[in-house]
Amino acid sequence: MVYLKKFYAWCVQHWRWLIFGLVALIAYVTGRKSARNLWMQAELARKQYKREAAEIEKAHAAKSKKIKKVEKIHNRKIESAEKKKSDAIAELNEKEKIVKEDLLLNPNKLDDSLKDIGIDEV
Repeated sequence: MVYLKKFYAWCVQHWRWLIFGLVALIAYVTGRKSARNLWMQAELARKQYKREAAEIEKAHAAKSKKIKKVEKIHNRKIESAEKKKSDAIAELNEKEKIVKEDLLLNPNKLDDSLKDIGIDEV
């Protein structure tokens, strides 16, 4: 009983300390729960970020693959067009060579060609 009276007297003298300690204890307990919740939210946000980053990387890789495929197809088409062009130029050079030989061998054809162009006299 003496201890209770001493404890009561101490509480009356130091009531501000008791209130401060009680408030600090309540803040610690609620803060701990709040901190745990914040930690869980941070973990969820980190996991979500990692998933989004992985999806972005996957989409970028797929896009790069499609671009490379299209570039390969277009390069093949360009090579094919260049080959057709060089074949056509070679064919035209051969025709030109044949026409020149024909014109040199036949002077009448040369005169007719010049008349077709608009040159009447040479």
